Amino acid sequence: MTARFRFDYRSRIGRRSILRGMGIACATAVLGFATPASAQDITLRFASLYPPTHAASRTADKLAELVSAKTGGKVAIDVFHNAALGSEREAAEGVKSGSIDIAYSGLPGFGSYVPEFGVLELPFNYNSLDDVKNVVDKISESLESRMASQGLQLLGYLYDGPRVTISTSPLNSLADFDGLKLRVPQAPLYVQMAEAFGASPTPVALPEVYTALQSKIVEALEGTPTSLYSSKYYEVAKNIARTDHIFFVAYVAMNKPLFDSLPAEQQAALSEAGREASAFNLEIAKAAVGEDFARLKEAGVAFTEPNKDEFRQAVAPMKEKFAAELGEAAVAIYEEIRAVTGN
Repeated sequence: MTARFRFDYRSRIGRRSILRGMGIACATAVLGFATPASAQDITLRFASLYPPTHAASRTADKLAELVSAKTGGKVAIDVFHNAALGSEREAAEGVKSGSIDIAYSGLPGFGSYVPEFGVLELPFNYNSLDDVKNVVDKISESLESRMASQGLQLLGYLYDGPRVTISTSPLNSLADFDGLKLRVPQAPLYVQMAEAFGASPTPVALPEVYTALQSKIVEALEGTPTSLYSSKYYEVAKNIARTDHIFFVAYVAMNKPLFDSLPAEQQAALSEAGREASAFNLEIAKAAVGEDFARLKEAGVAFTEPNKDEFRQAVAPMKEKFAAELGEAAVAIYEEIRAVTGN
């Protein structure tokens, strides 16, 4: 089998080492006759937060597969699942700084750089994943531009929801949330939402949530059925309240200076693969919701159906205030959401 040299843009190889290891061909490259970037192979690192079976993780793998196919193997993506490269915030920080090449993240990560995106994830904005896609399609150019201003190249989207509440004790109504130690992502929107529900918001990083539930540091966790099942939280919390409070989108983004340094055909391949991976994600996310609710029931989780109108009314003032505090850009996005969904 012919050996292939895979270029890693992080490597710094001295002239003497190149001459010794690769001979005259590389010597001429060093002396000014460099091989075109399009002929070099590049391996990118993708930070994936969840286990391989999660819809987001499967989408990351799909993106890697598509990029490899579209570039003839010249761009490879190594996907690191289970937060192996750090928490959501750390992954986003890594992409922005360039220590990580690609990641997916919502408000706790990329949202910290573009805070007006927070309104896209407000509770009770949408009734379905299709609602989310319709909104994203309408404002995608604006989203891409805002990410680019922060040194992030938006490649695609991950659709997820509804978020529900899993707990160690049954939750039958909004009143049962009073004083509840509710784990939330490390993002102001989720903290404020928990407070509007009457709960005590307790930010905990994803890798630590299981033990936090087990040790009673938190009494409940909100998340999607896929996340709750794939992370096995049902082993330590046997109740789910169908609050269905949030459908949302997360962002697949790449370090923009690195993206811009690639040949045009590789940039086009990454962008095209991102669009196709987004469509793939929407389909598997829809299927995963029903499948994972069924799996949770089979695992012995009991379900309750609180009155959603109680929760919707509880967060209504918080939503208006949250958008206003983020400024005119956020208010404009919020109004576009409402125009599309009617909520």
